[in-house]
Amino acid sequence: MEQKIQQVPRRVLGALLASVSAGVVPRSGAPYIAIGRQDEIAALLSDLEQVNEGGAGMRFLVGRYGSGQSFLMQLIRGYARERDFITADCDLSPERRL
Repeated sequence: MEQKIQQVPRRVLGALLASVSAGVVPRSGAPYIAIGRQDEIAALLSDLEQVNEGGAGMRFLVGRYGSGQSFLMQLIRGYARERDFITADCDLSPERRL
């Protein structure tokens, strides 16, 4: 299986490196460093397509701390914005009350 290597634009690379070194989820450029989430990304992009065609959907991303939920959320948010969607998210925690 041949993979295409993409050149990361300098401004995006700078933002990625700053985010990763600070230990936070990058606001832009996440697709360049997304590894091993093809199935999840495909499912969420399929949901976006369904909504774009007039349907509806909702997903909950659940996992242990540090397993990548925030990263996946930011990644899909970027894809949704590219497709002119408006996005919102909610971070639920047993330590914080609504």
